[in-house]
Amino acid sequence: MLNKELEIFKKNLSSYTQSCRKFFLKQGAFSLYHSKNMDNFIKKAYDIVLKDYFDDFSPPSDNIPFCVLASKAYANNSLCFNESISLIFVYKDIKAFHLKPMIKAFIEILNDAHLQIDSVILEFNGLYNASNELKTSIIQTRFICGSRILFKGIKTKFESILKENKNDFAKLLLENFKEFDIPFIKQEFNILKDFGGLNHLRSLESLLVLFKTSPKNYALNFIDEKNLSELRLAGDFLLSLKSAMNLLSAKDEDEFLLINVHDLSELMYKKAKKHFGANELLVQKALQSMHTIGFYTHFLAKQIQDGLNHTLKQEYKFKTLVEVLEYLLKLEDKQVIFDLNLVFALRRLKYGKKDIEKALILFEKIFYKRHSFCVLKLLLDSGILKDLCKPFWTVRFLSDEEGNYSFDEQVFLMLSEFEKYEDELEILQKLKTDEKMILKLVILLSAIESENEISLAGIYRAYCSKFDLKNEILEWGLKIFKNNNALKDLAEKEDIYNPIVVSSLVSKLENLENLELLYTLTWLKAKALNYNAFYFRVLDKLLENAKQGFEDENLLEESTRRVKKELTLKRSKIFLEQDEILQDKIIHIKSNLFIIKNTFEDIVMISKLAKENDFKFWFSNETNLSLQIVAPLHFNIAIILSSL
Repeated sequence: MLNKELEIFKKNLSSYTQSCRKFFLKQGAFSLYHSKNMDNFIKKAYDIVLKDYFDDFSPPSDNIPFCVLASKAYANNSLCFNESISLIFVYKDIKAFHLKPMIKAFIEILNDAHLQIDSVILEFNGLYNASNELKTSIIQTRFICGSRILFKGIKTKFESILKENKNDFAKLLLENFKEFDIPFIKQEFNILKDFGGLNHLRSLESLLVLFKTSPKNYALNFIDEKNLSELRLAGDFLLSLKSAMNLLSAKDEDEFLLINVHDLSELMYKKAKKHFGANELLVQKALQSMHTIGFYTHFLAKQIQDGLNHTLKQEYKFKTLVEVLEYLLKLEDKQVIFDLNLVFALRRLKYGKKDIEKALILFEKIFYKRHSFCVLKLLLDSGILKDLCKPFWTVRFLSDEEGNYSFDEQVFLMLSEFEKYEDELEILQKLKTDEKMILKLVILLSAIESENEISLAGIYRAYCSKFDLKNEILEWGLKIFKNNNALKDLAEKEDIYNPIVVSSLVSKLENLENLELLYTLTWLKAKALNYNAFYFRVLDKLLENAKQGFEDENLLEESTRRVKKELTLKRSKIFLEQDEILQDKIIHIKSNLFIIKNTFEDIVMISKLAKENDFKFWFSNETNLSLQIVAPLHFNIAIILSSL
């Protein structure tokens, strides 16, 4: 009979494992539903053990001096799929009950069913002695099954232990929060250990329970319900993502990798939205959640730590957005890591459309500071940059499949590098104040990705029109903005020794100064993102080839004419109607004269013929009789001419 019940138990657990992905469709974290189901399986296993040991003479559970407690993340109903289930088995050593063999059998059933458990067995009278071993794991405990009478006594002892060791336990938990600044988050991260990961979330939850003195959440002493809700939603998503990662890998997996994003988005039923695919949205949500959790956990941990240390914190009270920017502009112009209290004060600041319009005048001045990066980073982390630079915010946490960081964080790393070398590189030293200002703005806006130069130019002009800038400096900035990734794209995707590729680049940049400046910006970005030595060698060679291109005036003039014609061709209806392969072949035609002299229709028609035929000729009599031939490059035309 027992064997049959065990088989049914294992079968039900296996069926649950196969079907539990449906929890991703429910509101709240996957972990909540998973934890509740694990409760039911543990209760069922306990029933099987009781039946095996007591048969038909089992006393009521309250009369058996044994109970099972959930601890750590499981106690908080935030257990992820395939994570170890933290359990505390507590029994009271009474002569009438020989419980150790029963507990051993209970654990064997759970292990035999492939439930991963992390368990501790304690005797009730030895709980005080075990406090050093248990430490912070008793801060959050929850009754699952067994004797509620015994649990009442356990709870009283645990409360006494926590009261006596409150500060020591707090210090242990606060060791998880060593740095109180907000770093950039890589697109591939450790969901437990990295900034904003589950270790930070779970450590904070234990701290909040440890210091709780009333029914309300202890966090509400420092933040409001809206902030707390924001933290909870981010936590729910990250817990669900961890469960999806574990389901996908069939093990306890901590590394979030871009290679798995497509499968994860399908598993979590993510759907594409306007302009963004399901994969992009998943990465964006993951990074956003890590950032939210990272900020709030560190901010709240800092408040608790300051309270323990009796540290007086600086309070920031701003009434308007203009007041904030005036304060920031008055600060000494040096590199600063801003206090989390200031970040939080800015996050809570309320302002309207008129406030933003007034603030934009001051926002422009930030780019004139020698150290703009730290101020802009503060506005980024606080969310104020969303209203001061809306074009930039469209790519916040937007994934770059080829990089380590999202597009927005890449440009901030680049801006940091720009300011680092601003006084060291000769080409940057020679720039005027207005030019440095517009370059910093261009770097910020370069996070925006678009293959359409007209669209990019429109975004740039519309945003820069809000500032008081001379037309000359605006146009110069636009030239740099439109070609910001030109050298990077050529170095990574094109043959840098191809004269057509080089001449195309040269014609876009117009002069040697623009080339050297774009090279410097590309070099700074590569340095900020830790590109390898090979990339820098390719970049240097591309610069050398492009400089030689500027020395040939005839080629430069011809290339300029080709580029202008090519830009119009790319937007023409006949070109856009062709497949991507033919479009690419047309753009890579080596002859400048072929592009310059022929109509769009002839360019497409001849390119089609060349793609589909090794050899083709025909006579044309539109203006005068002519022989037209499409043939391989080294075709001997004398053979045809001699036969005429």
